[in-house]
Amino acid sequence: MNENNCSIEDRLPMFHRTVKLPNGLWDKVKELGKHEKKSSRWIVDEALDTELIPLIESLRELGLKGEIKADKLVRVPLDDNVIGRLNYARRQTGLPAVLLLRICLYKNTKRPFGKLKVEPQIKTGH
Repeated sequence: MNENNCSIEDRLPMFHRTVKLPNGLWDKVKELGKHEKKSSRWIVDEALDTELIPLIESLRELGLKGEIKADKLVRVPLDDNVIGRLNYARRQTGLPAVLLLRICLYKNTKRPFGKLKVEPQIKTGH
């Protein structure tokens, strides 16, 4: 038996992958493991057990439907203002700009027609 009363034979073989994580996150994982007397493998398992399904549900509510059908290629009208805002959001979240655009479009099209929460900010060169 190991530290979590799980038979070693019940566990899948472990291997390592290099993953880019934000500064300090892995330190927090190790700190939590040390505090709870668990290996980082157990902290990763617990994080997935606790957070993954609710995260999937939340992302699906934002319009991310996974691999249901192929995406449609469309010509979207963009300008430097749109690109700048998407790039700002990309830098703030680490999510791809196109994904952020998809989420915004999906959420905005779910509202009732004529019920715009915020007036769009159209910037002109004047």
